Amino acid sequence: MRIPKFRRRPNTQMRGRIAVLIICLSCLGFLAVAARLFWMQVVRYDYYQDKALNFQTRDDIIEPKRGTIFDRNMKVLAESAATESVMFNPNGLSEWVKTRNKSVKEGEVELDLELVQQQAAQILSNNLNLSYDSVLEKVQRTDLKSIKIQGQVEKDIVNKIYEDMKAANIKTGSSNSVYTTPDTKRYYPYSSFASQVIGFLNAGGAVGGIELKYDEELSGTAGRIVRAQNAQNSDMPYEYEQYIPAEDGASVVTTLDETVQHYLETHLETGLADNPQARGGVSGIVMDVKTGEILAMANMPDFDINEYSTIEKDSLYYNELLTEIQQYFTENGLNGTVTDEYLCEGKWVGLPNGLSDDQKKAIDELRTEKLQAMWRNHIVSDTYEPGSTFKLMTVATALESGAISEDDTFFCGGVMHFQDWDIHCHNTSGHGQQTLTEALMNSCNVAMMQIAAKTGPDTFREYMEAFGLTEKTGIDLPGEVNNASLVFTAEDMTIRPTDLAVSSFGQRFQVTPLQMITMVSAIVDDGNLKTPHIVKQILNADGTVRETINSEVKRQVISAETSQFMRDAMEAVVSEGTGKNAYVAGYRVGGKTATSEIQGQPDDEEKRYTASFIGVAPMDDPQIAVLVAIQDLPESAPHGGGAIAAPIVGRILSDVLPYLGVEQVYDDSEEDRREIEVPSLIGQTEDAATKALTDAGFRCKIVGEGDKVTDQVPSGGVKIPIDSEVILYMGGEKPTEMIEVPNLLGEHPSTAKDRLENVNLYMRRTGIKTSQTNSGTIAVQQNPAAGTKVPIGTVITVSFENSTGVSDR
Repeated sequence: MRIPKFRRRPNTQMRGRIAVLIICLSCLGFLAVAARLFWMQVVRYDYYQDKALNFQTRDDIIEPKRGTIFDRNMKVLAESAATESVMFNPNGLSEWVKTRNKSVKEGEVELDLELVQQQAAQILSNNLNLSYDSVLEKVQRTDLKSIKIQGQVEKDIVNKIYEDMKAANIKTGSSNSVYTTPDTKRYYPYSSFASQVIGFLNAGGAVGGIELKYDEELSGTAGRIVRAQNAQNSDMPYEYEQYIPAEDGASVVTTLDETVQHYLETHLETGLADNPQARGGVSGIVMDVKTGEILAMANMPDFDINEYSTIEKDSLYYNELLTEIQQYFTENGLNGTVTDEYLCEGKWVGLPNGLSDDQKKAIDELRTEKLQAMWRNHIVSDTYEPGSTFKLMTVATALESGAISEDDTFFCGGVMHFQDWDIHCHNTSGHGQQTLTEALMNSCNVAMMQIAAKTGPDTFREYMEAFGLTEKTGIDLPGEVNNASLVFTAEDMTIRPTDLAVSSFGQRFQVTPLQMITMVSAIVDDGNLKTPHIVKQILNADGTVRETINSEVKRQVISAETSQFMRDAMEAVVSEGTGKNAYVAGYRVGGKTATSEIQGQPDDEEKRYTASFIGVAPMDDPQIAVLVAIQDLPESAPHGGGAIAAPIVGRILSDVLPYLGVEQVYDDSEEDRREIEVPSLIGQTEDAATKALTDAGFRCKIVGEGDKVTDQVPSGGVKIPIDSEVILYMGGEKPTEMIEVPNLLGEHPSTAKDRLENVNLYMRRTGIKTSQTNSGTIAVQQNPAAGTKVPIGTVITVSFENSTGVSDR
């Protein structure tokens, strides 16, 4: 018989120890958990909260509608329209493929995630014109539930993407793959209108102009849609969605006038076409003298803002780019042809085969330089030597400071001698004795050097500063250059008197065109220097006015008396001096010509010049100032400001002044320019009709022997110059055959008029004043063009210019 072994049970002390051990282990466990929770919920709270939100929610940005840009008359210059942002859910696509494969029946093929991703990327890249590799990289980010593929996509493209995805049997929607959110796209209704002034938007944001300067106001505030998602990656019911609406951007009302801008751009385009060798293009500004408001501003060549990366074929920048690429090929031993696909659009397919990526990038840098030059507002961001237009400042300063008087005279012998330098006048034989006004009319360099010497370097520099020529104007546009280091100091002009001498006629220092027109506006407006501005109002999204930008007078630089003298002298420059080609019949126009010699490029074979003119009208009560600069011309081409820039300003003024409601007032010397409406004479007797025409100031020609007028040329109501011949048909009708307009370009005014009258056409003469007509006065423009078929009695507008007597060098 076996006797069972005795089992010793834990005594009370042992049980206590076990209990303590369990409690300690439990405490350690709880402490570890608490520490971990503290680490996750306190120390790393933000990290884990973001991670949880990423799995539990989807956050989509709602782009606000960007504000509209208006001209001063509320014409839309830039606006945003509704488009879509194409989004993608990489994680959702991965989960959809997994779910789809779980339900695959026997005999069916499972989906390959990588292949599906490639199909989706191909569809997106094809429709959105994006790089396939960059799209695929986004589609494969399975750690993300939302990623933006491209914004500002038109609705028809979005529909095509959905159709292609459906055809590929890829499920769409925010939980699966492709989906869209509301977006906006910028449109510019007038295409190239004021392109460098307005600026544009690209994928990175605002670039240049008003778009950049007022980006904060125009942008608005983005909204959000936060959606909760379940374990199946689907959106939860609506009550789990949070919607934060976007706040649309404010709109801006500019000082620009669409009509004035159109006139400016039209004449600048013609100016560039007439001066194709202008390496720096053509720039122009129209400013309201009394307020500093910019009515128009343009640089040619310009660009279509809607296609801002396109370089127009055969434009200045196109030709420069082609030349530089050909030079790059030569220097690197490359062969091949670059097509317009690259030159105009920047597509690498337009480059020859065999180029390395580094070579393509080097060529791209050349194209980027041209784009940036094309986008650049040269009026604000670039400087130039102003030349003789600066003589207005020299004279105004000397008069105001008391260095000279209105009655002083100045002798010009053609040259002024300095210790080691002779500085010549453009008239090397000299102007002889001149009054102060005549010195400006003649654009005499020697007189200006004498005046500056009397003024002294300290006072000269003081007034340069007072006129704002050593600092930024403060215009509300981006990129205004600071020219402080580009002008001579008083110390410079004291140490080197030649610096003062050349400064007196605007050479060897640099300012911006904007600084010059601001200075001239002050000179003619009783000395009041204003801050130029381009925006006059900022509007809330609902159209109410948030802010009004008023005109700011910085200071009065010269007195009203000095200003009056300058206005009279500037008018004399146009009526009798080097600015004759800016004359506009019926308006008192004043101004100043300039032909400034500039620093060319190292490989230039001849001297280079900038031709410019600043005009103001009407001089009895100045309203607008106009500056035109034709930049970087070779000496072998026409390059005088009086010859090529002044006529452009004259044509701009002839369009803008009537539009602004400035009434034409003809004096006795302009009687031949006055146009009168021809009375309707049909049905009247010959005697009555002849008397009516004679009383009105017309000559009369009778055709036929009837009792009453049965037809007439021109018809009643047509305006023609006084003393023109009106043809009366007695008992018959005027001929119905069309007349071919003769080519009048290069003709003298009297010859052109006779040629038109010989074919029963009429001439409307514009340009050079009749009293200033000389043997060098020729027709430079006509409308309609030569060869055009027109009815009998049509009025042909012919513009005349002087090719002699307008030199200002």
